[in-house]
Amino acid sequence: MELPYRLLALDVDGTLVNSRNELSEANRAALHRAHQAGLKITLCTGRSLIETAAVLDALGLDLDAGIFVFGAIITDLATRSTLIRSAFSEELAARVAAHFRSRGHPLLVLYDSTQTGIDYQLVAGEKNLSAYEAFLRMSPARAERLADWKPLPFPPVRIGVIVSPEQIERTVADLRAEFPPERLRFNAIYAPNYRVHVVECFPPRVNKWQALVRLADRMGIPPSRVAALGDDVNDVEMIARAGLGVAMGNAVESVREVARLRVASHDEDGVADLVDRLLAGDVPPPREEGAASPDGLK
Repeated sequence: MELPYRLLALDVDGTLVNSRNELSEANRAALHRAHQAGLKITLCTGRSLIETAAVLDALGLDLDAGIFVFGAIITDLATRSTLIRSAFSEELAARVAAHFRSRGHPLLVLYDSTQTGIDYQLVAGEKNLSAYEAFLRMSPARAERLADWKPLPFPPVRIGVIVSPEQIERTVADLRAEFPPERLRFNAIYAPNYRVHVVECFPPRVNKWQALVRLADRMGIPPSRVAALGDDVNDVEMIARAGLGVAMGNAVESVREVARLRVASHDEDGVADLVDRLLAGDVPPPREEGAASPDGLK
């Protein structure tokens, strides 16, 4: 039987791993079955490669490529080299850094480590600094600590701040007031592997879906034959626009609204649930090319 979809894109936090940040044996075994059946698999995560390495090792599959940093980096996993990078312009990075610094925020500035040899610059500030230090103690990433913003010769791919829950609304409102959507993309999310709330900024056209389209094109796979599974606000575009967009049982409302299918939660092996349905052909047919997605976009 020909599989209805040729590429399966999986978010990591809240999707592939459970609430204990573990890859279940059921999900691991299901993805091995999918791989053996000829389904291409890619992880499509907000994490960087080094922050995803333990999950990739636990998965134990010979994957072609991965999408990291919300789509800002696509990596060849055989060589660990960057295939596609979507980085800030020098001018936009400086403006975003100045915006946060003027409000007392430390900065977590993420780079493509294949260029720089480091992952993060931590730029000092007054707000929540202990949370940044705790983040870096938990993270496998390499960091350079700076007293002030000092860009490297290579542009960053993400600029983020750690905020307390009561600071999220104000932080987002301040960004919206200064940066229109066509100038900057940002997400306010909870990072469960580090137990922090973050507001992450990217160049305006970066998102998981645009990266998926570019990766699928390299594989000769049309977007209509891509199935995507996720749970949080940074998954909305790929769930809305993939040939099959699937929401986890624990997904936020904005993801559930645009999904064509819902599976079990991340603590109930939702990935294995979807794989079993894909291999059995028990899923909706691919959305036609050019058809409106559930959010009304094409």
